[in-house]
Amino acid sequence: MTLLSYLRADLVPLMKRREKVALRAVRDAIGAIENAQVTYLATPATVAATSEFVASAVRFGCAERVRRELSDAEMMVLARAEVTRRLDESAHYREAGRVDAALTLKAEALALTDRLDAYPG
Repeated sequence: MTLLSYLRADLVPLMKRREKVALRAVRDAIGAIENAQVTYLATPATVAATSEFVASAVRFGCAERVRRELSDAEMMVLARAEVTRRLDESAHYREAGRVDAALTLKAEALALTDRLDAYPG
């Protein structure tokens, strides 16, 4: 089980328990990992189009997306970066006097940290 599948499996129980803070943090971590898995080719594909539908996909760049698999260590780095980002934003909100937003971000960081620490991988 990868970290991504572990976090995805945690989504349904969080939704059922209506834990909005933890759900938001887990969704953002999943999004960060999925965004890192998608890379885009710099040069357009030079594949001969077999049909007009394939030709339109190649022409508009839909066929230029490549998905790569990340290791668990890379996924963990991305998820920990989400925790760090939340803590940094929390400090900025606290300095600006928005204590409620700062506490929400700190709670999200704590919820995500708990899940990352509990990951068996």
